[in-house]
Amino acid sequence: MITFIKNNKHFTTITIINLFSKLGDRLFYIAMLSTAATLPHKNLAVMLVSFSETLPILCSFFLGSLADKKTKKSLLLIQTSVLRALIYIIIGILFHYSPTLYLIILSTIFNFLSDLAGNFSSALVIPFTKTLVKVDEMPQAQGIVSIASQLVNVFSTLLGSFLLVFISKTLLAWLNSSIFLLTGLGFLIIRKLLSNLETHLPHTIDTLSTWKLVKYNFIKLYQDRITFIELLQLTLINGFFGGLIPVFTLFVQKSTHLLPNSISIALLSACITIFMIIGNAISSKFMKNFNNIFFTYLIDFAIVVTGFVFYSHNTFFILLLVSFVALLLGIISPRFSAKVINKYPIENVGGIITTVNSLLVLTPPLTSIIFPLFAVHSLTTAYLSIIIYGVSLLLVNVISSYKH
Repeated sequence: MITFIKNNKHFTTITIINLFSKLGDRLFYIAMLSTAATLPHKNLAVMLVSFSETLPILCSFFLGSLADKKTKKSLLLIQTSVLRALIYIIIGILFHYSPTLYLIILSTIFNFLSDLAGNFSSALVIPFTKTLVKVDEMPQAQGIVSIASQLVNVFSTLLGSFLLVFISKTLLAWLNSSIFLLTGLGFLIIRKLLSNLETHLPHTIDTLSTWKLVKYNFIKLYQDRITFIELLQLTLINGFFGGLIPVFTLFVQKSTHLLPNSISIALLSACITIFMIIGNAISSKFMKNFNNIFFTYLIDFAIVVTGFVFYSHNTFFILLLVSFVALLLGIISPRFSAKVINKYPIENVGGIITTVNSLLVLTPPLTSIIFPLFAVHSLTTAYLSIIIYGVSLLLVNVISSYKH
């Protein structure tokens, strides 16, 4: 890893700047969630915050295509960073006032716009990565980016929770704004490098619409039944994590525990990320003789048990079970990706992997809305929805295994 970083300095520089912007993606999330959870209509407020964080992911299909068609990508990277900085200055001003549902609605709208700009910026960076990294080194490059992104998510969430103890939410928002300004400055410093690289980038030709391309790749995956079953399980398991965090946020508000609510929420995110990283690290060596379906059975059962543990108000066992699920998912994911890459011909594998990645992130935005929606009726109903979700996963596994 160290050798790769030394030999790919330009890639490393661009990646560090882009990862620094991701620090701002999560820094203020806990502040918004904790504020929403204190309001009279807290269930609705928490759902809106989750919605603003996850809805931009659903727009990634279009944002990626839009970014590919744009010229002067280096300039757009700077402009989107400045735009996000301005957005968080406005959010900081909003949080200077007493929290209300209307304040949360305005904040979520601005947060949504910021995340849209962030996803667009990330899509703009991808062509530079492909230009700078050799084909045989791309898996290692993406592995480094994946692990680093997860670590940044953990660090930014914990840092945001920690800073809330000492500074106001307004100051935290303005700190977030400064992160995006520094990101823009970083892209400005390396703009000459980016401009030179951009002269070698091919321009997108509109020969096939985005929807037709997605449909074609999806059909290819669907025809490979075993791979599709594994993909379906992984997609739904990712959905569990999407709905878990907002439900857990509401859960800690009613539970008696030693840690502050913001720390408990951040600890959940940290457990998920850390144990997924551990799973990635041991994936190639741990229980290699067991197939992915075996691990998905264990995960499905653990999800069901997690739903029941919510009723006992035991935060420790919830964190333990969630960590177990994250560990197993971390083991499965690299194996599944390697299977797909090795199975499909090189002329199709890029589109197939894009479709796979899109499907894997599709369910968390939906479950982050659906699970808290049950909590509007009652929190125990949200717990029941987790149990039903886990049972549904088990049934899908059993039926699929029986047929194939």
